[in-house]
Amino acid sequence: MTKWKITLLATSWLLLCAQTPDVINPVWKFGPPEPYYKPKELTPYYVAWLRKMNYLPPEEFDHEFKGELRIVRGTQQQLRAACPNSFNPGWNAMGCTRHIYDICTIYILNDAGLQAINWDYEIVLRHERAHCNGWKHDPFRSGN
Repeated sequence: MTKWKITLLATSWLLLCAQTPDVINPVWKFGPPEPYYKPKELTPYYVAWLRKMNYLPPEEFDHEFKGELRIVRGTQQQLRAACPNSFNPGWNAMGCTRHIYDICTIYILNDAGLQAINWDYEIVLRHERAHCNGWKHDPFRSGN
């Protein structure tokens, strides 16, 4: 082996073995950056559009549920298993509701899933909670 090859191998070995804690564990002067995802502000215009699209319920159903409310978070596959035949083929499973007597269980997609499809937890919760309050809509017009 030539001196050049030995030097190149030694340098490569040193670079690979060197620990660089600043790269592995970054340090921020003013704390970590803010998360990329921020929910859209619910302005009156946006709320009106959401109601028109059937994503938010009419005002008479958009209130707290008076019985016991349970919220379960999960993946799309878990939601589809919990609420079979509740989702239109090819659509994202964002949430569904099971209401028995005074107990209403709401299944909502986890944060990673909601952020991946650009949906806000608050909108899905209000939609599903309205089903607990008796709201019904055409299931093929929007998600259940």
